[in-house]
Amino acid sequence: MRLKDKVAIVTAAGSGAGRAGAVIFAREGAKVIVGDIDPRGGAETVKSIRDAGGEASFVQTDVGKVEDVRKLVQTAVDIYGKLNILWNHAGIPGPGNLEVTGEAEFDRTMAINLKGGFFATKFAVPHMKEAGTGSILFTASVSALRASPGSPSYSLSKGGLIPLTLSLAVSLGPYNIRANCICPAPMYTPMLPAFLNRGESKENGFVEHAIKALEQKSPMGRLATPEDVAYAALFLVSDEASFINGVILQIDGGMIAR
Repeated sequence: MRLKDKVAIVTAAGSGAGRAGAVIFAREGAKVIVGDIDPRGGAETVKSIRDAGGEASFVQTDVGKVEDVRKLVQTAVDIYGKLNILWNHAGIPGPGNLEVTGEAEFDRTMAINLKGGFFATKFAVPHMKEAGTGSILFTASVSALRASPGSPSYSLSKGGLIPLTLSLAVSLGPYNIRANCICPAPMYTPMLPAFLNRGESKENGFVEHAIKALEQKSPMGRLATPEDVAYAALFLVSDEASFINGVILQIDGGMIAR
């Protein structure tokens, strides 16, 4: 019960690492607000939590819309009376290389990957200050830490979360509110094929070949699982990490080291 009596918001909790995190947070005692644009996925996550004896509620949320993230935070406070944890996990692959990137796709990528977390945090912080404690977590990417020539807009949007995390760690630390950021490598989630295809027509078997190539690049011979990412998130948002603030944590099996 590492999160006993905590109230946590997890965005993009309808699938992948967001779902794994929501389920694990609930199992560790948190009351979880599941935010996702997909009502079916969000409902499935809530059902999994409740079937295991946990407590959760779903709020349909497009994190690219400021009013949606304001509603998400307010709903958590309205239902549970407080907010202790905000995991800004939502993200999309965005367009591919520079030449094929249009303005609308670029703006949508920035809105979901960067702006959504910024404003969700803005709305969450007053409630955390009132509670006297809080933990904010952002999901960036290894693509925020190294060259990603095939997806510059994705790297830009995720890279922006790093100075945001550092700025918040300094400004919110005096209020006992911590801000940290995780940078996962590619992982086995429903978004991975879309990330690899990037909306372009590829030959049959391309995705499978690309996944195999990524596995071979990993010193550990595999990609991350949603649970690998979720357990790292659990530690960072828990009181066990009470003096960890402003950390940018790679979850990559040694990929960048290689």
